[in-house]
Amino acid sequence: MQSSLDVRNPATNEVIGTIPNAAPDDVDNFVNAAADILPTWEKTAASKRAVMFVNAASLMRARVEELAVLLTTEQGKPLREARDEILGSAHVFEYYASVSGSIPGDARNLPGYGYLNVVRKPLGVCAAIIPWNMPVMIFAWKAGAALACGNAVLAKPSKTASLTILKIAEALYEGGFPKEALQIVTGSGGEAGAALVSHPDVRHISFTGSVVSGKAVSLLAAPHLKKLTLELGGNDSFIVTKTADIDAAVKAAVRNRFYNCGQVCTSAKRILVDASLADEFVHKAEVMLSGYVVGNGLEKVNMGPVNNPDQLAQIEASVENILANGDAQLVYGGKRLEIPGNFYAPTLLKNVSPLAVSEEIFGPVMSVIPFNTPDEALDIANSTQYGLGSSVWTTDIGTARTFAESLKCGVVWVNKHLTLPPEMPFGGVGNSGFGRENGRDFVYEYTEPKSILFG
Repeated sequence: MQSSLDVRNPATNEVIGTIPNAAPDDVDNFVNAAADILPTWEKTAASKRAVMFVNAASLMRARVEELAVLLTTEQGKPLREARDEILGSAHVFEYYASVSGSIPGDARNLPGYGYLNVVRKPLGVCAAIIPWNMPVMIFAWKAGAALACGNAVLAKPSKTASLTILKIAEALYEGGFPKEALQIVTGSGGEAGAALVSHPDVRHISFTGSVVSGKAVSLLAAPHLKKLTLELGGNDSFIVTKTADIDAAVKAAVRNRFYNCGQVCTSAKRILVDASLADEFVHKAEVMLSGYVVGNGLEKVNMGPVNNPDQLAQIEASVENILANGDAQLVYGGKRLEIPGNFYAPTLLKNVSPLAVSEEIFGPVMSVIPFNTPDEALDIANSTQYGLGSSVWTTDIGTARTFAESLKCGVVWVNKHLTLPPEMPFGGVGNSGFGRENGRDFVYEYTEPKSILFG
């Protein structure tokens, strides 16, 4: 087993750093250190934890340029998107500062029985398994929620996007968090990740990744009856109705689909457009994409590279199969760019067969699917194994309500997409997983009730 792993810049595939490759024995040491601090950490006043969050967020804001450059260099996204992710993550920590002291409980008189108190207690040692697409934001969601509730956290970032999280952890330590209460476990998923998930003293796993990996995590966690929060990707529909503002819808679809090179779980992957608007929609989207600049995220570009060669190969194969089977027509892009790095052209497909894109394409591919009736649009939107998010574009409130109530997913947007403030519970249904990040629901993921009855 290698003692360290290389981290590469996806825009050049050059090595930019290394990370420790934690072995199972290392993970055991991390868990023991976390368990040792729990008796002290869980008794830390919520007001003190809140100050730590605020301190860390302030440091992140002060260092945003340095952190954004590092994030772009290891993940690939344009610098402005990296900057937004750092600042958004600081806002997440500030949100958890604001709610640290409002963990709910219950107290009431039960005539004939006595006085009931219900308190919520931390779970203990929690593990967070973080993907490479939005590493800092998802780290903030998971670590912030667990720490706010008094748990100790072991965070395992992706081996291709660990460097920025290590720097964010330094800001959290400087802000006051004990190093034993928040530890970053770097390494491979097969070794470090599996050791974390299967460790008997880890009581909660929060995992973001593929359906296949999520099922594997569930199997590893099952023998010890661990609590799970799973966010397993999505195949979001973006539904443009007859009453939509088409210019606004086109701009939003292009912006959201190609944000982070299309590597977002809640990206607008399947663009369902009323048949009467489909040709106009496709033309306007093609015009926008013709002005897109693709390149190194540190330069002035609209879109950066795919994060890693394996993901690039998957995108390439998906598009080739769809076109070879006659399941769509290519309008724009559709190929790997012949330059150093993991670059794929922003791609626009029209007249796409819904079945051909029933599986998620995690990359810069916009699939436009025409529909004739609202019922047909709903049938298409609800036809996949996923149920993470969906948006409806309309100027008619009745249409908005009908779609919002009928879409089978965890999040519905009306005339917007992808926006996820930390006050909003986030998670999916079906094979998109279960449990919720953020909102007020985080309390129920990271605590358990304890009932005390006084006679």
